[in-house]
Amino acid sequence: MSTSANKVFGLRQDFPFVRVFGFFLSFFSMVVMYPTIDRIVPNPYYSITNRQTGEDFIIFTNEAIWILIMMLFVIFLTLVFIIPIVLYFRGLSKWEWDPTNVVFWLIITWSLSFFFTEMAKTNPDFGEYVLVLTKIADGCFVIFMTVFVLRVYSNYMVPLMSDWINVGNKSDTQYGPLLDILGSILIIVFGITNFLSTFNVEFGVLVAGVGVVGLVIALAAQDTLSNFFSGILLLLDQGFKTGDMIYFNDTYCLIREIGLRSTKIYDIINHVIIIIPNNALANQNILNLTKPDRYYRLRIEVGVSYDSNPDEVEAALLEVAKNNADIEQDDPTRKPLVRFQNFGDSTLNFALVAWIKNVIKIRQINSDLHHQVFEKLRQEKIVIAFPQRDVHFFDESKILQNATKSIDETINVEANEPIEEDDETKKLLEEIESRNSD
Repeated sequence: MSTSANKVFGLRQDFPFVRVFGFFLSFFSMVVMYPTIDRIVPNPYYSITNRQTGEDFIIFTNEAIWILIMMLFVIFLTLVFIIPIVLYFRGLSKWEWDPTNVVFWLIITWSLSFFFTEMAKTNPDFGEYVLVLTKIADGCFVIFMTVFVLRVYSNYMVPLMSDWINVGNKSDTQYGPLLDILGSILIIVFGITNFLSTFNVEFGVLVAGVGVVGLVIALAAQDTLSNFFSGILLLLDQGFKTGDMIYFNDTYCLIREIGLRSTKIYDIINHVIIIIPNNALANQNILNLTKPDRYYRLRIEVGVSYDSNPDEVEAALLEVAKNNADIEQDDPTRKPLVRFQNFGDSTLNFALVAWIKNVIKIRQINSDLHHQVFEKLRQEKIVIAFPQRDVHFFDESKILQNATKSIDETINVEANEPIEEDDETKKLLEEIESRNSD
């Protein structure tokens, strides 16, 4: 069966035609019904009468009756028509918590508040009870209105404002989390203020209590607040954004998410997600490899033997760089080059400097270049030198013999030298000789 056969007026056959038609028919009937019934029933009010006393127990004004009818009508339209139609267009199988759902409760609570207000005008005996019910309805209305504004702001306004700010300022920073949290705080505070004002709560006492609680929270959650403000500074400082590649803690990482409490980075080498508190991240030295652009200057050092021709070494290294597709060749300021660095103890030291086009591939390109340099030098029969030392071994017996001979000669020389005698020594020798003669 063709696709056109499955459609009616350009819509699929499962489109809820009956529900859409019933919705408009019910709405039109309600609009026409109001003036018609108002002409037929001209009474300004209706009442529930106590049969025993004949007094009016509860009095309903015409407006109160119509508010009650409209509220029931809205409930009927929502449950029978609106929800199935919205589910069809959204492609959902069940109802979800979204702004359209909140609108339903906004209408209900507003209708109840208006209904109780009209009831209070004609029922002074129930004034206190009706007033309480009115305040409850107004409080519920404020709650649902706060939720509605909060959902619309987070789901629709924040993305629009974030995109507008980024385009207008030509900035890479994602302001979404910052706008979301600050705007949500303001909306919640405004909603709480209106909710409490509905019940005539004194703001002086409230502000004092909030101040004390805020001080306690600030002292108990110093680290959390530090992370929060550090997150704001990271967003405003524009040091890096989601998707940037950084060099952090001797490893290459990708920025996954910048939150107001912590930042998530992906460790490319170890394949793990690292969650870092913002206050710790703000105090680290971080290399952003994607700024000012995704080009990265790669440096490969190699040492060759002293028998090598420096010109041949430079030509071989340049050829390796020119044959690699990941290295920039067109930009004259970023062409690969080779530098003869210095004379080492055992090597002639050269450095190949090249700009890679995408820093994200740095590890793979670095490995490929090392392989290619090794193969090219081997093809050109250029020896990659390494430190060498000559070690000489001596005969220990000859060393001992020479040492003994040297000692004997020293002793013989000292034995043949005359001994110089001082006056005291002479007197001592004369006394010894005289004693021996006696």
